[in-house]
Amino acid sequence: MDHSQQQQQKSYIRTAPTENKTCEFTTTQENLAKALRTLSGVAGRNPALPILSNVLLKHDRNQLRLSSTDLEVGITSWLPGKLRGEGELTVPLKPFAEYIQNLPSGSITLAINASSLFITAQGAHAVFQGETAENFPIIPYLEEGLTVQLPPKAFSRALDEVLYAIAIEDTRPELTGVLIRGEGNLLTLATTDSYRLAESKITLPTSPTTSFSIIIPGRSAQEIRRVIDSASEATLRVGEGQVLLLTPSTHIISRRVEGNYPDYAQIIPQKHITAAEVDRLSLLRTIRASAVFSGNTVSRVMLEVSEHKLRVEATTPEIGNTETDIPADVHGEHVAVAFNERFLRDALSVLSTDRVRIEFGTSATPAVLRPVSTSKGSQDKESAEEQGLNLALIMPIKT
Repeated sequence: MDHSQQQQQKSYIRTAPTENKTCEFTTTQENLAKALRTLSGVAGRNPALPILSNVLLKHDRNQLRLSSTDLEVGITSWLPGKLRGEGELTVPLKPFAEYIQNLPSGSITLAINASSLFITAQGAHAVFQGETAENFPIIPYLEEGLTVQLPPKAFSRALDEVLYAIAIEDTRPELTGVLIRGEGNLLTLATTDSYRLAESKITLPTSPTTSFSIIIPGRSAQEIRRVIDSASEATLRVGEGQVLLLTPSTHIISRRVEGNYPDYAQIIPQKHITAAEVDRLSLLRTIRASAVFSGNTVSRVMLEVSEHKLRVEATTPEIGNTETDIPADVHGEHVAVAFNERFLRDALSVLSTDRVRIEFGTSATPAVLRPVSTSKGSQDKESAEEQGLNLALIMPIKT
């Protein structure tokens, strides 16, 4: 291609939007990149329908609406900016988001016509070929349902504390989701894969009009956690078969998981033989180091509690063995119990306090891990009490 042809192509890219555009929208690179990151979690998950790898761009009053879905979860974000005209189009989300992410910060203009998206930003110009919006699935909206006002940061933290224990296999669909149960102003979140259990409780700013219990898919919970973490306010709307999260800029709608969640409260031990309080990060580092010696099939480590210490042991005949002593405040009898190393590591990673309390029964009964607060002062104490409302339960490995 000679120089004159190159100049003609550049001129085409710059002038094409003005010839047959139906919609033009100006915003900032930062806001657009953030919105596309929000949508990226579900696009492309369903390979049966190629258009589900796309993002829908559509005028919506004075804002640009962006939507993605995998038919189980639908995410819609609204972007403030300067909108002129009307139009809608879908384009592949992944390359679009990657391109926007690498543009310089500042003003960016999107121009949409029937088949293409034109982008202009500080000397950069691009054209994305699109597909008609008529082929994009309609994302439902839940008009009515029970309204639950959520504290965004606390709800995000509670999801962090339980998501690791979701069942992977779908032989029992209810275990692949997160139980969310509201009674008065107390909201309980729980997950279990039958080998371990995670539970977290938070206080709601206002009590819902009635008690409720729902199960949402694990993938939906992951997307909700990503969005709500940065939200200034959030509302959960619970309807028949669906649940909707609303924040000022984003909506996430998801189906509910059918079925009844198991009554897990009966497996949480009410008494224990021994309790040991230890530094959480010291124990977590020791567990990780011990994993080198814990085998390649079931990662087995032994926790042995005696006076003033907790010993972590692991042995693999082909590699060797290790044992490490950690100072501990011990109450109760000498006990030695084997656990799955990964289960211990997952639980210790999400507990938020510096110290953790491990309550042991026999070698055949589950252990319970709870955060232990060392905070001083009334305000810190209140925060610590919130942190103490969660637990992790782990079944031992039979020896």
